[in-house]
Amino acid sequence: LSHRCPPTLTVPLSPQPAVRLYIPRSPGPGVAAGGSPPPLPPPTEDEDVLPDVFSMLPHFADLSTFMIQQVINFAKEIPVFRSLPIDTQISLLKGATLQICQIRFNTVFNANTKVWECGQHCYTIRDGALAGFQQVYLEPLLKFHESLRRLHLHEAEYALLQALLLFSPGHADIAQRDLIDQFQEKVALTLKSYIDHRHPEGRFLYPKLLLLLTELQTLKVENTRQILHIHDLSSMTPLLSEIIS
Repeated sequence: LSHRCPPTLTVPLSPQPAVRLYIPRSPGPGVAAGGSPPPLPPPTEDEDVLPDVFSMLPHFADLSTFMIQQVINFAKEIPVFRSLPIDTQISLLKGATLQICQIRFNTVFNANTKVWECGQHCYTIRDGALAGFQQVYLEPLLKFHESLRRLHLHEAEYALLQALLLFSPGHADIAQRDLIDQFQEKVALTLKSYIDHRHPEGRFLYPKLLLLLTELQTLKVENTRQILHIHDLSSMTPLLSEIIS
C-alpha cells in the first residue's frame, strides 16, 4: 500500500466518495468502508516458532499508512474542516490522527477474545510486540480498548468522538483557534445530547468517555515515543513520518 500513498499530508479538496465507519455485527469485518487493510506477512515454515522481534514492523508501517488515509478521508467529509486553510487542516491531522486511529480500531475490537478483527486478518497485542512496541505501551492500550468497547457505543458516537479529537484547539500552530474551539464545543454538546437521548440508562457514559479520551492522550505520547525509538524517521512510510514529525 505504501507505494500508492501520497508522500505528504496534503489534503486535496476535490470531491471524494463518502467514508463512513463500519461497526461490525459479525466476525470478519473490514476496518472501515472503502478499503481493506494490507495483507499480513506470509507465515513462517514452523508456526510454533516465535518470529523475531520487528518481524511485524513492515506490516505495521503499511497498516498505519492505510489507517492514516482513512482518517484523512473522514476529515475531508466534514464541511468545516474543508473550509479551513490547508496548513490548519494539516496541523489538526498531525495532532489527532494517532488518537483517531485508536478510536477506529476499537470498532473492530472483540473484547471477549482480545483480538482486533479486520476482515480476514486478526491482530493481537502479541503482534504489537513483534512490531517492536513495549509492554509499557501495549498493556495500557489493551486496557483502553477493553474499557471503550464495554461502553457499547453506537456508530454515531464513534464518529462524534473522532470529530471531537480532530477539532482540538490545543494543537500547536493552529490558525482560527476560536472557530475550531467553537466547533469542538458543538460536537461535544451533540455527543452529550445523543447519549442522553439514546443511552438514557448510561447516565455516566459521557464523563467516562471524557476520562478515556484523557487516557488516549497519554497513550498517544507513549505511542509516538516508541515509534521514534523503533523507527528511524527516514525509514518510515511518508505519511507516518509526517504525522509524528
